Amino acid sequence: MSTRDPTQADAVRLAIESDIFNGRLAPGAALEEGRLASRFGVSRTPVREAITQLVQAGIVSKSAHKRAVVAELEPGTLLELFEALSELEGAAAFLSTSRMAPGEKTELMAIHEAAAENLRHQGDPNKYAELGSAFHQTIVRGCHNKVLIDTAEWLALRVLPYRRFQVVAAGRLEINQSDHDDIISAIFAGDAKAARERIQRHTLEQGDALMRFIALNKTSHEDFHPTALTEGQRL
Repeated sequence: MSTRDPTQADAVRLAIESDIFNGRLAPGAALEEGRLASRFGVSRTPVREAITQLVQAGIVSKSAHKRAVVAELEPGTLLELFEALSELEGAAAFLSTSRMAPGEKTELMAIHEAAAENLRHQGDPNKYAELGSAFHQTIVRGCHNKVLIDTAEWLALRVLPYRRFQVVAAGRLEINQSDHDDIISAIFAGDAKAARERIQRHTLEQGDALMRFIALNKTSHEDFHPTALTEGQRL
């Protein structure tokens, strides 16, 4: 199964992501390596790794010789990312319906069942999100088109943190699992058109759910003054 044990960098990254998406860290807030290392009881190395991952995802920005800061979230750009990914995953699902090997289908079902088990026992949402990413990745790789796989995986990496946090909204875990039920049913039934349409709709709705979550939980950007942050806002 395509999951792994979390590292110290993963734990730091997830905590920073949570602070950003829940409005505890404003756009422009500085991420100070020393303070973060002290907060999480780790060395600066995993902190640097976490910040690098956040920069790659576009959540944090960093220029040469300057501290990393929380990037301004652009809703339009974020929705465009989900829109593009939905098209790529749709194309991959269409091809995967006929191209996936039996072993790949077995792996896909195992991931799906593990996610269902997690949900039944009210498990860790982060673990569920990781299984969800593995579910999408397995479908994409099943298309056996290297150009499509590389492009879709690059884009999936960009939206991974956003995908993870949209599932914390009320009812989203159950909706995600139901969507995955529909997608896997279409693939196993050999219905390529339905597989494409269902995963496209699913991915677009993830973007919409994330924006609703941010709108309900995030403090307005106008309420922050990045040039005059208090010590409590600097991490």
